[in-house]
Amino acid sequence: MNYPVKTYVESDNKALFDVIERFPLATMFCTGSDTTPSHICHLPVSLCRDTLTIFGHATRENPIKHFISSSVEAVFRGPDTYLSPKQVEGIKLPTWDYVTVHCTGMLESIDDYEQQLLTMQHILNAFENDNDPWQLSSVPEKQLKAMCNALIFFKVKLDTLTGNFKLSQNKGAETRAEIANLLCNTNPQMSRYYD
Repeated sequence: MNYPVKTYVESDNKALFDVIERFPLATMFCTGSDTTPSHICHLPVSLCRDTLTIFGHATRENPIKHFISSSVEAVFRGPDTYLSPKQVEGIKLPTWDYVTVHCTGMLESIDDYEQQLLTMQHILNAFENDNDPWQLSSVPEKQLKAMCNALIFFKVKLDTLTGNFKLSQNKGAETRAEIANLLCNTNPQMSRYYD
């Protein structure tokens, strides 16, 4: 059995990057072994498109630290929506449309202090408001070092990226246009994927 269904597979990196950047809270799956239980956690990450790498940090208490140098999977859940036959004429049964991106790669620790600061700056550049961004330079050096000691910094060089974009592709163009029109008002983040 092939899953996801071939018509739902999205392989355009630009579309996949867009989901990762709009919905950066990754669900990280770390597969355990006989001695280490599997671990799932949710961590915000920033993407470097040029190197196909995601960057993040976690508290030192997070069990993800036990999976350094292991393969991990990061799942990014984009928008989703329930669709009812009462809402859309061309749908015979209720359905759920959604956008997700699955990535795999090696979890690597960033231990060098200067690299940790660069990682933090990369994350800030991704999330801070462009008009008046909070500056890492506003934090005294002693406090920065304490912060870095309290966190683990990591990167994952992405080996695979796969999108599962279930967008009623099995429906005709007229029905899909009707769905997009409905979602413009009720779920604009989702409607943009029906183009």
